[in-house]
Amino acid sequence: MGVYGLGRPADPAVKYFQRKLGPAERATLLAAGDGDMSAGFLEIIDTYRHFYNLGLRPSMAREKVCLTLPPTDA
Repeated sequence: MGVYGLGRPADPAVKYFQRKLGPAERATLLAAGDGDMSAGFLEIIDTYRHFYNLGLRPSMAREKVCLTLPPTDA
């Protein structure tokens, strides 16, 4: 099984893939894309790329990750 129990892993050379989204996944993509699921998908990929470059790996527990944001100018 794949990482998330979705059956066989996808071929890394695939150009397109289809997946049924549950309500939580749909809400996440909509939130990440400010109402645009396609933009949300790209935002999540970009965000994961950033975290991967910082050292996060799939085998690491994401519950242990801490994010510190700089204060915003009010």
